Amino acid sequence: MTVEYWNKTHAEKYSKADWAHKPSIFATQAIKFFPKTGKLLEIGTGQGGDADYFQSLGYEVTATDYSDEALRNAEERVKNVNFINLDTSQGLPFDNESFDVVYSHMALHYFDSQTTARVFKDIHRILKLGGILAIITNTIDDPEKEEDKYTELEPEYYKDLKGIEKRYFSSGSIKSFTVNLFEPLLIDNKGETYKDDIKTLIRFVGKKI
Repeated sequence: MTVEYWNKTHAEKYSKADWAHKPSIFATQAIKFFPKTGKLLEIGTGQGGDADYFQSLGYEVTATDYSDEALRNAEERVKNVNFINLDTSQGLPFDNESFDVVYSHMALHYFDSQTTARVFKDIHRILKLGGILAIITNTIDDPEKEEDKYTELEPEYYKDLKGIEKRYFSSGSIKSFTVNLFEPLLIDNKGETYKDDIKTLIRFVGKKI
């Protein structure tokens, strides 16, 4: 996964998509699990549609992304959000117990198992006790991973011909990465987005323990 790839994708596709500029389906579903107010970190904000939604509801929002093109577009449209360019795999540069909510929409499925485990532990570290983690990720049932051009690097982790590496979670594997860190409030494979016609994405909402 390269910055150049994501910058091009955001410039040529996502910045022009209607769905990128409104709250995602998952954001409107997850909000019922959130505290009424507090500090919220979004990992992988993209065009900033969900960050804008959360700040409009009164949350103090910090939003990160790997793509400076995505952040440039988001900052032009969205106000009252602290945008940060950040590679999540390199760690989260925030103090312990500094957020009430950590949220991520389709941005935590790009890492090998060791990095994925480290990311979830880092999220646990920066959440306050009882804080909420809400994420939606790729699904093991995604038809694209069955194509011949995908190479399996490790269980549920693939690489395509463009060099993009993706993890395809199951309900079981998301539970294994979050066990002893979060009390599950929601785990299922019923997630969906406006972008794709897939209705088996993995949804997870948990409370820090």
